[in-house]
Amino acid sequence: MSVTESLKDAANYAALRVKLAWLTHKVHEHGETVTTLATTVDDTAEQMQDASETMKALAVDDATTAEFADAALTMTGAKDAASAYTAAADSAAAAADDAKTTVESEHGGIADAVDSSPVEMAEASFYSQQ
Repeated sequence: MSVTESLKDAANYAALRVKLAWLTHKVHEHGETVTTLATTVDDTAEQMQDASETMKALAVDDATTAEFADAALTMTGAKDAASAYTAAADSAAAAADDAKTTVESEHGGIADAVDSSPVEMAEASFYSQQ
């Protein structure tokens, strides 16, 4: 491999590391958002069910009690969907972590060489000149 090819690989690798770190962070951030929303939906479903049971105990009319029970059922369905989405987000976060680890372990020498170089790299277009 020529020096030019090595430098182009190093520039591409540095850009890849930055982008992959950002993407990994975003996947984890969105996963946390999904988990928080799933918890909120779960809490709301329980509150709706509790309200329905309380209304029934207080002899609130059947139509109103049924509306709250239906809302609780709908929220429970949403909770189940949110749980599945949370599992998918966790899986995506694990895949992002694996990709980051693979890139770092398989190409870490490139980063070390670039980081320890006594001179700064030129713009990438310099290395693509023929």
